[in-house]
Amino acid sequence: MALKEEQGLGNWEIATAKKLVSEYRRRHRILQREEFDDLMQECLAHWIVVRRRIPPEPDPRPPVAYMAQVLRNKLTDLVREMTADKRAGDPGAFSLEAPIDGTEDGLTLGDVLADEQAAPDSGGIDSRHARIDLMRVSALLTPAQQRLCLLLAEEGLSIKEAAERLRIPRGTLYEEIKRIRRIFEQQGLGNYLKD
Repeated sequence: MALKEEQGLGNWEIATAKKLVSEYRRRHRILQREEFDDLMQECLAHWIVVRRRIPPEPDPRPPVAYMAQVLRNKLTDLVREMTADKRAGDPGAFSLEAPIDGTEDGLTLGDVLADEQAAPDSGGIDSRHARIDLMRVSALLTPAQQRLCLLLAEEGLSIKEAAERLRIPRGTLYEEIKRIRRIFEQQGLGNYLKD
């Protein structure tokens, strides 16, 4: 069964992708954060783009080895990207010693926090401690998880709206929320989360 123009994916293509995605998810822990179906979709979409460039050949055998190599390269690239994202941390993070207003001797976030510590508010929950707790847990989240928290908490988006904005399936979003909840609960901050 060779490649035929204007046809969908063949069973051999789907089987090859399933085998490789399963193999890579077992070998690379970072891929286990992603849903199997999402990885399959990304690999098969990449394969379709590559497959269009392959001229139809008279050889009746499918190019399984070539497809496998294309998907291995794609999955290796995904592992590298995810590892780099994990190492990079939050690009929006800033130092407590960096001036807020951009001037060399300007007011820093550390100064603001020190002023708040000297004059705590009397509103029941100590907002300074809440911010520190949230900053501490936020550092444990991946950049994607931090973005999800911003969309749901600060921007007030619904799960459906957040899934549409991030362009990921709602099922994947729910799994990510479960992971975030687990991290908050492990840090003793489960009371910060809404039900």
